[in-house]
Amino acid sequence: MLKINNKLLIITFVFLLTFTFTLTNTGVAQEYDGVEIDALVTPWSDIPQEMLDEFNKETGITVNVQTMAWDDIHDKIVTSSVAGMAPADVTEFDWSWVGQFGAAGWYEPLDKYFSEEFFEDISTSSIFKYNGKTLGIPYFNDFRVTYINTNHFKEAGIENYMNSSEELIEQAIKIKEETDIEYPLAIPLSATEGSATPWYLMTKALGGELFDKNWNPLFGDENSAGYQAMKLLINSLQKHKIVDPASTQYKDVDIIEAFKSGETSIDLAGWAGNMAVYSDESESSVAEDVKMIPVPGKKNDSTTFGLVEGYGIPKASDNKEAAAKFIQFLNRPDNAKRLYKELGLFPNSKKVINELNNEGELPAGETILNVMKTIEPLFPQGTPPWYPEFSTIVATTINQMAKDSISLEEGMNKLVEESHKLTD
Repeated sequence: MLKINNKLLIITFVFLLTFTFTLTNTGVAQEYDGVEIDALVTPWSDIPQEMLDEFNKETGITVNVQTMAWDDIHDKIVTSSVAGMAPADVTEFDWSWVGQFGAAGWYEPLDKYFSEEFFEDISTSSIFKYNGKTLGIPYFNDFRVTYINTNHFKEAGIENYMNSSEELIEQAIKIKEETDIEYPLAIPLSATEGSATPWYLMTKALGGELFDKNWNPLFGDENSAGYQAMKLLINSLQKHKIVDPASTQYKDVDIIEAFKSGETSIDLAGWAGNMAVYSDESESSVAEDVKMIPVPGKKNDSTTFGLVEGYGIPKASDNKEAAAKFIQFLNRPDNAKRLYKELGLFPNSKKVINELNNEGELPAGETILNVMKTIEPLFPQGTPPWYPEFSTIVATTINQMAKDSISLEEGMNKLVEESHKLTD
């Protein structure tokens, strides 16, 4: 009898130990098992299914991802939020929406879901603060650089790459004349957000600002950096003919495809993370010829600006905790590295950036680290609530000028007038 009892005790102990271990290691999954959340993301941040499956295995949460164009996401968020509904449980939350969405009170503060150490490492998160509360968590440290196809420059006999806006035009014209590349300069000119970015970028690169501290527009003067930047873009299309006329229909993602295929020589306002994509032989036909350089603006004095993208959780969501877990998962260092390598989403974590560089996994790492020192905010005063409306006006006006529906002078006057309406 004693042996039988001992055997029963041992079996019972092992069973209880196994049961306890199972509970301990699947507690999260049990808590969220069967929960489904919706994520509304851009085409360039379409999370790989493998990562979604891993997240489901870890937590029990199923993520249904829907991709939409950047502009369409903004419109859907506005329409849904005004109606008191959540457009999704996790949504794209662009830096440019902070003022508008913060003033409307549409998004959940996320500070309680992340540690102080996290925010210290992700310094770009400060751009998502509104009235001291963090409304979005960065996933894409998007700042702009210029990419060139060195083979095209070599064919044109160019050895020293452009480091000013004047040399940008001169070298693009030479490539057009000396090679088979008819339209070497790639910029989007459709009536979408991506078309406004090159103008903002070149305004900063030429040493200017869009507005003064009192929100008076500075780009109305013909000698201003803003006016000269717009003149450069429009003349590149209409006068120098180094930009494809079809660019009036191109979005920024179309520019990426054109450069990857070798159709163009210069991606003027390229995403920093695209070096991983452009240098990937499985995705890019220019992998051996791509080079990143600082944006050519003022001679030997380049400046760029950041367009950080993040994820937010609408207040109307019924799954805030599960949504926060998903954002935490995407920001884990191992996943931040994967998203960079697979999608070209440049990380926000200082630790991850340095690790990638030290591991030799950051193509053009030294250039990136140097360019990062020149990043400035587009608006030193902070992003205004009316920015989305302003940017829409800018993109529409650029498209009209590019199509020659209105002149450069008429377009710039229109932008000044519309700006006063927004700021008065």
